[in-house]
Amino acid sequence: MEGFFDTIKFIVPPLATLLAGYIGVRYGLKQIKTEKHLEFIEKQLKEFYSPLLGRRKYIRAKSEFRLKIETISGRQWKENARKGIKQSIESVDKEIEYNNRQLNEEFLPLYREMLTIFRDNYWLAEPETRQFYNELVEYVEGWNRWKAKGVTAETMQEIGHSEEKLKPLYDELENRTDILRSELSQK
Repeated sequence: MEGFFDTIKFIVPPLATLLAGYIGVRYGLKQIKTEKHLEFIEKQLKEFYSPLLGRRKYIRAKSEFRLKIETISGRQWKENARKGIKQSIESVDKEIEYNNRQLNEEFLPLYREMLTIFRDNYWLAEPETRQFYNELVEYVEGWNRWKAKGVTAETMQEIGHSEEKLKPLYDELENRTDILRSELSQK
């Protein structure tokens, strides 16, 4: 019996050391995997979701401001017409000219940037986001063709070229950004 305990005393310490080493390695590997996952989420947010969402929010803020101006201008025009005040069409023409220039020089380049970000960083997009890639391509390409006079107004209308088709993408960008940020903050 004494020999048995001597053998156990001889075997247990190396086994305990081996077991502790095994547990340590498994824990370390799990930590590395978690760190890699968090780094990927940071990359997704930094190089894909945030740039797309930032451009979207910029366009939206300016578009909403344009609508405020158009609403107020329209109301003022009607009030002045009702009062019999003579008005110049020049201000309306200038407003239209400004809006068209903003579309061409600011918004369309931003949409093209969004498409470039999506195309170049497609691998960072979650599967739920990737499903909207075609809609963004079609929206940008529709504008490209329209500006190049390579498509008629009737065709654009029939295919339903509208930013409204991008609303599900915008919602997905918002939701996915919130999900990823939450996941990042919980770790």
